[in-house]
Amino acid sequence: MQYGIVLPIQGIGQSLDDFLGELIVEAQVAEESGFDSVFLPEFHQAKNGAVVSPTVIGAAILQATSTLRFGTAVLAAPLHHPIRIAEDALMLDWLSSGRFILGLGAGHQIADFVAYGVDHGTRTERFEEILHILGLCFSGRPFSHDGDFFQIEAEITPAPYSEPRPPIWLGGHGAAGIDRAARLGDLWLADPQRHVAVIAELAENYRERCGVHATTPAVGMFREAWIANDHESAVREWAESAVAVHRFYYNVGAYRPQFEAWATASLSLSELTFDLLSPGRFLVGDGDLLRHTVEQWRNLTGVQYLALRFRHPKGPSHEATCEALRRFGQEVISTTSESEEE
Repeated sequence: MQYGIVLPIQGIGQSLDDFLGELIVEAQVAEESGFDSVFLPEFHQAKNGAVVSPTVIGAAILQATSTLRFGTAVLAAPLHHPIRIAEDALMLDWLSSGRFILGLGAGHQIADFVAYGVDHGTRTERFEEILHILGLCFSGRPFSHDGDFFQIEAEITPAPYSEPRPPIWLGGHGAAGIDRAARLGDLWLADPQRHVAVIAELAENYRERCGVHATTPAVGMFREAWIANDHESAVREWAESAVAVHRFYYNVGAYRPQFEAWATASLSLSELTFDLLSPGRFLVGDGDLLRHTVEQWRNLTGVQYLALRFRHPKGPSHEATCEALRRFGQEVISTTSESEEE
């Protein structure tokens, strides 16, 4: 099992420059604690500002670390021109000597599509075309592309540092998204809203599609996480901030009736409680409980990678987050590694 952390995109009650500095430090602590990677999602138009360009901050993180990988989890590909995506990926790939992961999704926030002047209704078709063009860009050869959304004649340089290109991780949970991840991705990354039992079913579908396309399956999960002396302490310190983020997800439609039966009703925010959301989604408690839960999830889903988000706006502080990262490294990562070696 490998572990990464998903960094927050926004701080509350502090200046943006202080917050960005804290993200660099949290990445360094993650590296020291045995985490494999750090990730940033793409988010726009947040009140009071936020991390709106994950690749720019990723460059700073890569320069401040030496072994840690950085990835986008995920970049809303349809908002961007594929050559811009490819060239940014190539620069980060070379800047880091191969420590960049290109995580991509179809995007969903309608307001962001409006801001970028992109038709939200074409996002799936546009995403497919972008992935095809990225393959041409990373080939190191001249190409001509005449598609529904892009007409390009180019030779994108330099060739990738990584062989054959930076790894591409894809999100998606419908049949088309699962098939896309199997055809074109190096890892399928499940989002934080899906219950682990749902992910188990989707992972089996994904592995079947990999068999059809003769590709190698790899499953990752984006989860919320916090470690403390006991489960009650963890809930007291951290739960409210995690639930607040998932209430936002519910408001923007990220919880879907086909996956969460309770999402068929119009629930009030007060009904979206920790007890409803946490099981199968939140990795929370002391080290023993976290190790036990990880093993359960791995047996159920075959997951190979856990991308964990510890910090949320209005949640535990930067200092508390750094301590939690260190503790997770000592009590979960190192212990898990030792047991896998035996």
